[in-house]
Amino acid sequence: MYVTENLSDIGELTDPLLYAQVISSLYVDKWCETMKDEMRYMEHNRVWELAELPVGFRPIGCKWVFKTKRDFKGNIDHYKARLVTKGYNQKEGIDYKETFAPVSSKDAFRVMMALVTHFDLELH
Repeated sequence: MYVTENLSDIGELTDPLLYAQVISSLYVDKWCETMKDEMRYMEHNRVWELAELPVGFRPIGCKWVFKTKRDFKGNIDHYKARLVTKGYNQKEGIDYKETFAPVSSKDAFRVMMALVTHFDLELH
């Protein structure tokens, strides 16, 4: 959602930290629309699926993170809201056994680029 407002018209210069601050904000309608957009985006991309919580496990909470994006003049460009998990509450060995981040190494990237070049392929 993109809006442009003058910095002098803004009564709240800091980003809300809590949902309670959002609903008492002057811009509650804009924040709520941004939150709805985020939920639609996650639903469209199938970010999660509903599942039964196994016995002996506890759910991981989530929270909203709000950020007001401004242009180079300091005017509000758009509002951003992200729903994030509270992964910092997890305990290794209790809530998870190992972690995995699908990041390629520099060597793997170089091999891939060499193959693309050698076989005259297009990389997307």
